[in-house]
Amino acid sequence: MKALLLKDWYVLRKQVWSYLLIVLVWGLIPSLTLNLLAVVYGAMIPYTAMAYDQRSRWDKFARLLPYSDRTVVLSRYALGWISLSVGAFAVAICQGVLTCLPLPAKLSANLSPGFVFAALCVGCLLLDLNIPLILRYGTEKARWVAILITFLTFASVGALNGLVNDAKTVAAAVLSLALTGILALTVIATAVSILLSLKFYRENR
Repeated sequence: MKALLLKDWYVLRKQVWSYLLIVLVWGLIPSLTLNLLAVVYGAMIPYTAMAYDQRSRWDKFARLLPYSDRTVVLSRYALGWISLSVGAFAVAICQGVLTCLPLPAKLSANLSPGFVFAALCVGCLLLDLNIPLILRYGTEKARWVAILITFLTFASVGALNGLVNDAKTVAAAVLSLALTGILALTVIATAVSILLSLKFYRENR
């Protein structure tokens, strides 16, 4: 899997640098919406990688290589998980820098670790929807998937933003229970998504 991820790096390195720049800029802007979007945005990276692979027919060539179907499919999820983690780490660093600077309170988004975690879970849920659909229909036939994922990304960020705004009036125990529920949903959805992706990948041989 390491070699597959390294291939994605070489293919996407220009886009990755642009992605990092966007994440850092959004992470420094005192806006909860942009801070959360900087984390969730990483869920769209695997779509770009899969589009390049199908356009160059690398996905057909990969079937001739000594990689199991499971390894190839999991590499797609791993790419998304890494992208989401990088986004979350970058936002956390930006928020830490803003916190240490003598800035007015209104210039800090005050994004708590709990909501960064929630954004990570939402990003994983978007991956769980995105990857099986692309493996089933291909990037050309599933262009609407990209539109749907973009819409869901902004919608999920809006929902998280509302959750952050309401958090001040919600008990810590309730928030903890909500985060636990999101984590459980993410784990179950990911397990189902991986099984579906394996099924679709094998059917497309």
